[in-house]
Amino acid sequence: MIRHTVASALAVVLLAGCNADGLNIPNFNSVATTTTPDRPLVQNLAAGILLQSRASLPGFYSDAGIFGRESYNYFQTDGRSTSNFLATAQIDNTGFAVGGWTPRYVNMRNAINFNKIVDGASFLTSAEKSASRGFANTFRAMEVFYLLSQRDSIGMPVTIDDSTNLPQPFVSRDSAYKFGISLINSAAADLAAGGSAFPFSLTGGFNGLDTPANFLKFNRAVAARYLIHYATLGGGNARFTEALAALNASFISSAPGADLRFGAYHVYSSAPGDALNPLSNPQSPDQVAHASIVVDAQSNGGVRDLRVAAKTQTIPAKAPPGGAAAGVPTTVGFRMYPTNITPLPIIRNEELILLRAEANIGLGNYGAALPDINFVRVNSGGLAPLGSIDASNALTALLYEKRYSLLWEGSRWVDVRRYNLLNTLPLDVPGHFRIKVQPVPQAECLFRARLDATLRGPGC
Repeated sequence: MIRHTVASALAVVLLAGCNADGLNIPNFNSVATTTTPDRPLVQNLAAGILLQSRASLPGFYSDAGIFGRESYNYFQTDGRSTSNFLATAQIDNTGFAVGGWTPRYVNMRNAINFNKIVDGASFLTSAEKSASRGFANTFRAMEVFYLLSQRDSIGMPVTIDDSTNLPQPFVSRDSAYKFGISLINSAAADLAAGGSAFPFSLTGGFNGLDTPANFLKFNRAVAARYLIHYATLGGGNARFTEALAALNASFISSAPGADLRFGAYHVYSSAPGDALNPLSNPQSPDQVAHASIVVDAQSNGGVRDLRVAAKTQTIPAKAPPGGAAAGVPTTVGFRMYPTNITPLPIIRNEELILLRAEANIGLGNYGAALPDINFVRVNSGGLAPLGSIDASNALTALLYEKRYSLLWEGSRWVDVRRYNLLNTLPLDVPGHFRIKVQPVPQAECLFRARLDATLRGPGC
């Protein structure tokens, strides 16, 4: 339950040891709330936010990959990753498919606790306090975004109230988007007043984005994604316009030779106490690709979309646990994360260029969207540029590029749902179904069931 998962004032992370950049992280499972604030504590709390964010993202990519028919998890000794996600039994609120709920509220609490320490810290300058709040609230807003991506029309609680032991009420999807956008915009204002340096270090996954001014570019990139999703879910065209402004303030670049991979990443290492990339081939050999990735790819002069070869590989046929009734074999595997310390992308320049195209399509500016689609199409996919797009084909062209550029990065399932295209996802065998939302965990539902009706959870 949210009430319990956010209760400890400094329960920052469920990890211990060192991250990939050598930040010493003590065990926060038993930390005393009377810890004297100082700069090392601020460093540890900032690292905790990063580590908790890192811990939650792979599960989202995996879940969304299965729901979006990008991936399977054919773990042979446990069939729930097929039965609960694809077939046999409709998705339930006690299985694997409720991933991400509790950890994301833990990190929202981490951000709130961090801000309390920062605001009362006499050893920090006003600029350092502002930069720190901007950092923490950016990540808090991101947790709201990911929960919305998973729960969509169910909505979610967005507030955390220290004055009561009761859980907070659910708000609608629309209200939650407004809350998250307001939060990430307030974080941007804090970052703009944040001076020249954070009073803590970020991981190497934020190289080039690790000062308040440059982290603001990351903030604006995430805000653009937020705004565009909300625009397609009832936020209106004004949100597309706001997204274009956010993109202009981000690290987007479509100049000749621009690095499409530049952006923010979560990093891993084999150092004692650190984590390995759980989606990597060595860690998850049973996570394999949907055959449609190869079948649906376009070609240029007989050469298949280069993103297919860059991100997938041919493997010996792997079948699901449960046999033919559970699903179909695949001979397509991933090669995106070849080692167990390959970084995991959070947001990249390639996505920003396609988000700009999406915003312009939403506004009917097809001429402005076409160069961005073609920039990615040519430079990432090796495909011939499109001659034109219009109202009849622009969305199809955009979603193709997003599918292959953002393969297994949590995008496709959310994108087809936003555009009411879930029914375009393939059903491999009779009995498979398409998932619209991930459920609220049963424990949350049971706890709320005995409370006032205003605090009960929808979708339980």
